[in-house]
Amino acid sequence: MTKALPKPREAQQLCKLRALRVQRAREGVALAQAEAQQAADAVRQRLQQIERVRRSLDDLQHAVVTSLAPSLPRWSDVTTAQRERLADRLEREEYGLIQDERVLEAAEEKLQQARAELTRALAREDVVRDLAKQARRAQVHEREQRAERELEDQGKPIHSHASGRY
Repeated sequence: MTKALPKPREAQQLCKLRALRVQRAREGVALAQAEAQQAADAVRQRLQQIERVRRSLDDLQHAVVTSLAPSLPRWSDVTTAQRERLADRLEREEYGLIQDERVLEAAEEKLQQARAELTRALAREDVVRDLAKQARRAQVHEREQRAERELEDQGKPIHSHASGRY
């Protein structure tokens, strides 16, 4: 059982449609890639912020035992409040990091899906392009056969019916 091929013009229209779908899939990949990059940048920035807060906590701890030690009785409430503020900020930044990592995971998953869709669209485009080539070849082959038949018909003598009835 052979499948009927579309007409070359129809096949060409299918090729254009598939090319548009490939273009749309490529745009989807580019958008998803930009979102994933933005999410990765947010995670990187959050990690830098966490590192700054940790350094601030370490600096405060170091100052408490060195430069602030002589005046600690006077400033203990301030240093304790500052330590609590930095610890709270660190906790919020770490929680924010968890959220940013979730966003990054979702963006990477979306990027993978967009790439898979692009792969499928490219495969479909190839199939339709091959179908268009087959349709053009079939049309050329049909024309050649028709031309050969016409040449054969021109070379054959015309037989008339000699029955005498009209």
